[in-house]
Amino acid sequence: MANNISTHQATEDARNDDILIYVDGKIVPKSEAVVSVYDSGFMLGDGIWEGLRLYNGKWAFLNEHIERLFEASIAIDLDIGKSRAEVIQALEDTRIANNISSDAHARLMITRGVKKRPFQHPSLSQSGPTFVIIIEHSKPKLPRPINLATVPHMRGLPMTQDPKLNSHSKLNCIIACIAAEKAGADEALMLDINGFVNTTNACNFFIVRKGAVWTSTGDYCMNGITRQKVIDICKSNGIEIHERNFSLVDTYGADEAFLTGTFGAQTPVGMIDGRAIGNGELGPVATKIRSLYKNLVVEDTK
Repeated sequence: MANNISTHQATEDARNDDILIYVDGKIVPKSEAVVSVYDSGFMLGDGIWEGLRLYNGKWAFLNEHIERLFEASIAIDLDIGKSRAEVIQALEDTRIANNISSDAHARLMITRGVKKRPFQHPSLSQSGPTFVIIIEHSKPKLPRPINLATVPHMRGLPMTQDPKLNSHSKLNCIIACIAAEKAGADEALMLDINGFVNTTNACNFFIVRKGAVWTSTGDYCMNGITRQKVIDICKSNGIEIHERNFSLVDTYGADEAFLTGTFGAQTPVGMIDGRAIGNGELGPVATKIRSLYKNLVVEDTK
């Protein structure tokens, strides 16, 4: 278990010990950044979040991330209490207060607020919402490609807990990750309700077969912004791309596999269920996509 790594593994940075954190309109030292034990997020996982990367003083694909945050707020009937411009301003205020200009990751967290009593009914959340922004100095650092293990835990149906939501209720994914770690892997490969390969517990999943990129239909996976950027990159650069159902048999025989996410961009997968994928490193197609994605980030953050 000691050798496990994560798609969110970052270089240690001592500056993160002294960061300032936004909590409900105030920017305070890390040691003072606290929320109530009656908070809906702490008590019930009742909240939404968004993650962003900072490059050259600008947040990559900012508008898409903010739009996804507000769509999630509508879906769970949570009034953020701020306009899109005000949320962006709070993010920028926090960045400036920390004097951070690049290589950083932000997590915006919004819950239904402080509850009057410790029960689930949303009407009991009478003080809120709670709005927190954490920005950390953060450079991805992977000592080797990620190893995955297929687990029995699935992403839910939209009528249970829609997997497209960036919800604070992450227990299903956490249990999947634990199962994968107990199987000796780093993270979990999760199937959809029909048994097709879907996503991991933390990232979207892609394979490459005979030069063509495959990913799931998107029906049961996270609504990944980086995932969509990769799909768009393939379509605009002559790389064959399929959003389709595919099985573990297809996956084990893939030439390459990689994950996508805001933090790690494109992360190579070396092994799945004890089977080496390709040469176990980032393959040529994924390498090309990574380069094109970097160009896209540079263009977006000019």
